[in-house]
Amino acid sequence: MSLIKLTPEISYLPSVENPLSSDVVFIKPEGSDTTWIFDVGTSSEAAQLINAVEGPKNIVISHFHPDHILNLIKVKYDRLYVSKYTKKYTRAGEVVDGDQLFPDGIKISQIPSSHSKGSLIIEYKDYAFLGDATYVRFRLNAREYNVQLLEQMIKKLEEINAPNFCLSHDKAFVQPKESVLRIYRKILARRTNGNPTINVNDFFNEDGGVKESEDSLGNNAKVKL
Repeated sequence: MSLIKLTPEISYLPSVENPLSSDVVFIKPEGSDTTWIFDVGTSSEAAQLINAVEGPKNIVISHFHPDHILNLIKVKYDRLYVSKYTKKYTRAGEVVDGDQLFPDGIKISQIPSSHSKGSLIIEYKDYAFLGDATYVRFRLNAREYNVQLLEQMIKKLEEINAPNFCLSHDKAFVQPKESVLRIYRKILARRTNGNPTINVNDFFNEDGGVKESEDSLGNNAKVKL
């Protein structure tokens, strides 16, 4: 599988299921010698592409799940950015606490997530790369959102200026911001008094898309990590 170009500055390697490997994003801001890489995946192709990048390389890891971090032991980089929680697994990297804006326009932020503790996102111009941050938590056979975390996540998403959201593992990698927000507002509307979680088992089709909706939430909805 080859890189897909979103803009002259942004391209990505799509996720695959065997071996399970996240999307890997490459951003080289205009006028900069540095390439930013969001997640490193697990596939040999991803590792080869990362190692083939010339010049300085900064890697940002969205969260600690294996399909996003395993290639760290196979690739070379100059700087690594992780959350405090993810560093427990990578045992390396500079911890991002809050929002961090760089002179070349790259912004790294923490985001509340039911799917994974310590999730980070990266923004550049018209695109926000969310990794798996918006996805569900699996507990036994239940797909669930924590109500408090979902509320906080939606607030964070609303604050993002980029009009395009990119969701790892989703067949529709790039989606309009408002389309994504509409889905999570629908899920939040299902909350009930006294219940700290929202079960969404009936919200999804088998392929991970939303029932009776043109919006999609991607294959990751059925990935149990």
